[in-house]
Amino acid sequence: MDDVSNGTRIRDQREKLLRYAVIVSLGVISLLVLLVRLKNLGALSLWMDEGFYYLAAERILEHGYPLYPSGHVLFKGILYSYLLAAFAAPFGLNEFSLRLFSVLTSVAALPVMYLLARKFLSRGLAFLGVVILALSTWETEYARAVLYFAPLQLVYAAGLLWFIKGYFEDRRKYRTLAAVLFVLAPHVHQLGMGLWFCFPALFLVRGARRFFKKDVLLPFSLVTLTYVLVQVHEALFWKVGYVYEKSVGSLAESVRYFFTGFSLDYFKEILKSFPAMGVLAFLGAALILGETVLRQKNPPEDERGFQRRYFLALCFLLPLVFFGFFRTHVQPRYLFQLRPVLILLYLTALWRVASIVSLLALRPFFPNAGRDKTLRALSCGLLAAGFLAFTDQAGPGEVRSVVNRKYGDRIATDIITRSGRLEHYDHKGVGSYVRTFLREDDRVVAMHMVFQHIYAGRTDYWLWSGGPGTWDAWEKTPGGWKDFYVGARWINSLEGLKTVLRENASRRVWLIASPSLQRRDHISREIADFIKANEDKRVFRGRDGMSEVFLWHDRAGDLTGPGRLLEAEWLPVSGGDVVYPEDASKHCALSLDKIRDRNLETATELRGPFRPGPYNFVLRARIASVESPPSQERLLGISVLSSGDGTVLRSVWARAADFAPAGRFRDFSFRFFLPRESGLTLKIVYRGETDVWLDGFDLLPVEEGP
Repeated sequence: MDDVSNGTRIRDQREKLLRYAVIVSLGVISLLVLLVRLKNLGALSLWMDEGFYYLAAERILEHGYPLYPSGHVLFKGILYSYLLAAFAAPFGLNEFSLRLFSVLTSVAALPVMYLLARKFLSRGLAFLGVVILALSTWETEYARAVLYFAPLQLVYAAGLLWFIKGYFEDRRKYRTLAAVLFVLAPHVHQLGMGLWFCFPALFLVRGARRFFKKDVLLPFSLVTLTYVLVQVHEALFWKVGYVYEKSVGSLAESVRYFFTGFSLDYFKEILKSFPAMGVLAFLGAALILGETVLRQKNPPEDERGFQRRYFLALCFLLPLVFFGFFRTHVQPRYLFQLRPVLILLYLTALWRVASIVSLLALRPFFPNAGRDKTLRALSCGLLAAGFLAFTDQAGPGEVRSVVNRKYGDRIATDIITRSGRLEHYDHKGVGSYVRTFLREDDRVVAMHMVFQHIYAGRTDYWLWSGGPGTWDAWEKTPGGWKDFYVGARWINSLEGLKTVLRENASRRVWLIASPSLQRRDHISREIADFIKANEDKRVFRGRDGMSEVFLWHDRAGDLTGPGRLLEAEWLPVSGGDVVYPEDASKHCALSLDKIRDRNLETATELRGPFRPGPYNFVLRARIASVESPPSQERLLGISVLSSGDGTVLRSVWARAADFAPAGRFRDFSFRFFLPRESGLTLKIVYRGETDVWLDGFDLLPVEEGP
């Protein structure tokens, strides 16, 4: 008896130590993930759909509900909007604070993922699931966006966990918690309705006898009713939150609109975004479903484990089948809430394949391999190799590329969207510039009216010539056609734009152009050509090198007058600040801080091509302070290269002493020779000797004597 007691005590102590190790490990992983995902969190402008929820949070803080300036209410993700507003109240409305909410929910998903995984997998495999979430580019992307996907994934994973505890472990309080969470989930985002499929999955796994009981039928009826009411409310009352042309006016029309056929598009989306993991996840689901056939003849030894695995496979496949009937824009992000389930099926398949291969490999040499430690060791080795080989879109390098992203960096669109956003857009830079110089009687035309309502402070006209299916945000009102977000008048033709310019000839008219200027499905060629033909009206360019500001009717010429070949504030850099000194070209300059921006590097194309011959390159800048005597340490590295072959034509260093005394803009120049006609690339390196304001760069041909 003493030996049995000692053995039990040792096992209990070992289990207790393992629990502590799990808690500590999850805490360390969560802390590291938090620190990584916080890096540069507010460095880039709001983009994609972030503007809608910034505006919703702002309006909740002002009015108590998400009443848009157009007079419409944003019902989509309304619970998310309120949570965002509550979070912003003490921290302020800015890119960092609003994205912080997503970061925290994504970190909270890590321990929930572990607890969910332990219902199906061993501790080791559950930790691998957490590692995938921690090092995933998908997770990192959505954890750093003012969007509902990270909170939705947390709610979805918690819903699955509580449903399992409630109905597979018969823990009553979790049945209540699951029902409450299921009701709330669609108000984080409608994709939360996918939790409804837990009920038909329960029916298939546990049978009619278990399903047709009060503790199942009551929450099932409640959840079903609330989901139907959400859809009825959407069909009859929603005006904003759509990305397609709303053509339904009743529930029946809504059903006909969405459920018009079957497609495998979302099955394909998984394989596009996760080629290896997707195949193995589907294999894992197939293996589990195969068990159901064998179960009829040979009941499994672990009946509870089988039921949970069967439930997991159904909770993956049933929503995908539903998506097959559901008509919507096909986007991989709409599968984000299913990512934890996909990972669990992937790990299930990976372990089974590793075990089977190990068994087959060892059987000729070890007849009792099934009970041999060698089998487990080989299986673990194959699992580790497979994990490294087949885990898609995850790893320290991939995560680093996301958190260190700068304007101009390329984005793999299948990670976050298939809508063609290949770079992060600088809506903030162009909007802040307009806000600085905006007068009360000016007019503002914007291609993205929501962002410029936020950043510029006002959008009077929305310029958009795309047809149905691009961004159908227009409605006919007693005051004419307007967008239904901020209530800006809609301009959809070149003639309409010219009319606005003509009718406001006595006022300054700003046009804030986004990268939509380059897309013919957004802005027509004739509008784009007209804007480009008015290059003399361009007064500012964003850090992304694509977003621009044009100004008409600047009678005094303060901003549209002669400027530099390249204004320094137009450099495609993520560091620095735009400042507005009166004595700078176009009253604007780029400020570099010696500590924050030290070792900043950037490169940009100069407008060309340029004819062969000698040139003077001129940089106009000023320093904030300087030592006495002036320091000879390197301040700015300047290189001019031929764009054709990358040949360095001249590379020099400017020192703080070159701009002394402090407080006034001064010119620094050097000469170089261009041997043949070519475009030119300018590279700048800032070493941080002192704070400096860069005004602009000029390139002046040198007139040679006879």
